[in-house]
Amino acid sequence: MANGSGGGSYPGGIRMSNNINANNLNTDSSSSPVNVPKMDALIIPVTMEVPCDSRGQRMWWAFLASSMVTFFGGLFIILLWRTLKYLWTVCCHCGVKNKEAQKINGGGDTQADGACKPTDEKEENVAAEVGWMTSVKDWAGVMISAQTLTGRVLVVLVFALSIGALVIYFIDSSNPIESCQNFYKDFTLQIDMAFNVFFLLYFGLRFIAANDKLWFWLEVNSVVDFFTVPPVFVSVYLNRSWLGLRFLRALRLIQFSEILQFLNILKTSNSIKLVNLCSIFISTWLTAAGFIHLVENSGDPWENFQNNQPLTYWECVYLLMVTMSTVGYGDVYAKTTLGRLFMVFFILGGLAMFASYVPEIIELIGNRKKYGGSYSAAMFARYVPEIAALILNRKKYGGTFNSTRGR
Repeated sequence: MANGSGGGSYPGGIRMSNNINANNLNTDSSSSPVNVPKMDALIIPVTMEVPCDSRGQRMWWAFLASSMVTFFGGLFIILLWRTLKYLWTVCCHCGVKNKEAQKINGGGDTQADGACKPTDEKEENVAAEVGWMTSVKDWAGVMISAQTLTGRVLVVLVFALSIGALVIYFIDSSNPIESCQNFYKDFTLQIDMAFNVFFLLYFGLRFIAANDKLWFWLEVNSVVDFFTVPPVFVSVYLNRSWLGLRFLRALRLIQFSEILQFLNILKTSNSIKLVNLCSIFISTWLTAAGFIHLVENSGDPWENFQNNQPLTYWECVYLLMVTMSTVGYGDVYAKTTLGRLFMVFFILGGLAMFASYVPEIIELIGNRKKYGGSYSAAMFARYVPEIAALILNRKKYGGTFNSTRGR
């Protein structure tokens, strides 16, 4: 970190440092009584890493650009591949038809001695390549399939690590939105990096196994990976942390009911529906609170980030809950333009969700209490006398009618 005025991260700073040190040495070695004020040397380490400037420089655009380039770049490649594949099919379809017609009419190409020509080597290579790709795709499908033990373990592990990454976000939310951090000294950043490396590998497996690459690219889980995985690598390179869109990991909570089904914890349809409703409600709540926390603590870009306000993440959770329930105490409110625009649209969707999900959740919980529960011996003891009386009366008046008995 450079000290003193006029410091910068450009290469010329090193030359400037040498000049200053040389002047200081000449001044010290001379016997002149004139006191020259000392200047702090500009020390700039020569490393491959980008030095972090903590004096107000903002690099949020680099983190966001990494996610945008990954998402739209991959989308462009998929669409380009589909277009080229379609054009190749259309252009070569007529040639394939003519070739097949010639084979049918001519009975196949033959050599001079009447023997059939061997199969074209190019067609054999294409068939072998297709077979290899199919094998890899089948292997990846087995690895992530919930029908296999390996697939279930991977799904549960990814969910657990996503919750762990969300907990790290909760811890880091108490820090500034953007700050200088050293990867080798920040323990939470190291753990988050390990989690995201695993998410990247799992994303590759899912991409290979996907039948429709375009649909896979637009899935919710894929979008979550796009906006959470690349910024971590940028953070290591820039020695800077940006809280950013890491709150999107809360969307993984939507799969909570599936995870409990894999573990054979949920077995009835009502319990599955109850957990599914609660997980959707909570994940939407936490995700929206994360966005409000980001924009309110950052400020509006067109206002030069001057209209920000310090809000903790849990204050934003409280704000979203009172807004969703239409209570609105007014003690906490959005100050930025982005935050207010988001609140306008969130009220419409959140109110509909609150009005539909909460009554249904309460109804499911009420039905579960009515027909659920476990066997109680004390409860059974109250009916023992009645049961005994019924058994005795059955013995007294029971049996079959015998016509010879009354003679």
